[in-house]
Amino acid sequence: MDWALNLERIVLSLLRPMEDVLPLSVAPTMPFVAHDFGQTFSKSSDALRRIRADIVAGKLQPGQKLSFKFLVTCYDMGTSPLREALCQLAGQGMVELESQRGFRVAPVSRADLEDVIAMRAHAEIYAAGLSITRGNDAWRRNLGDASLAFTLVAAKAGDQRPIDERWEEIHRRFHFALIGACGSPTLLQFCKQISHRYDRYRRIAIPVQAVMAGPAQDHREITQAALSGNSKQAQSLLRRHIDDMAGVVLERYHRGAWMPKD
Repeated sequence: MDWALNLERIVLSLLRPMEDVLPLSVAPTMPFVAHDFGQTFSKSSDALRRIRADIVAGKLQPGQKLSFKFLVTCYDMGTSPLREALCQLAGQGMVELESQRGFRVAPVSRADLEDVIAMRAHAEIYAAGLSITRGNDAWRRNLGDASLAFTLVAAKAGDQRPIDERWEEIHRRFHFALIGACGSPTLLQFCKQISHRYDRYRRIAIPVQAVMAGPAQDHREITQAALSGNSKQAQSLLRRHIDDMAGVVLERYHRGAWMPKD
């Protein structure tokens, strides 16, 4: 398909400057797991993970200045790993570096949200098609396990508990289990970066689990189609899932439902 070929060119052009900064080695048939369990984090990678999680969760707010004095106190580590983490986050679009003024959390805007939604949909749907075609038994087991894990934490209508990091990680694990066998580390890396940016908008627009009651059924249907090898159906269901949630995020963002009340 023409759009798929164009997407590959877009992804490669976007990621080429980042390859030396953010290396990724992903086995073609293994799903991406959000926090890379089992690895020993260096101080800089730990700083990267923690600061990014706080930006996604909205604990570090859009436009907030990130002074090293504040960060050293907050994260209890030296300036060197913090600076390295901030430079990487700047490459991911989560942080901005202002000349002579230091770092600050990247601002949010409707235009950026719409761009992130479009790129996430194209990249993830394309990756899902590749993954279903190339997936082996290990991939199918991983996808089934990830789908079941999300079912166990799925929100119910009216659930006012806040979306937390555990829910976020299990949800993200499903999506990366689905695309984990696509065979392209570059595409997986792009999907990882764009998902963090999208999740940030979703978290600030939808702070409680009640609005997220629908994805569990979506995930089950997507899983069934993927495990049966029906890539077209799975991609169609994934498109509907992404579009439905994006519509809610856009609507709540537009009317300022996420903004603090006076």
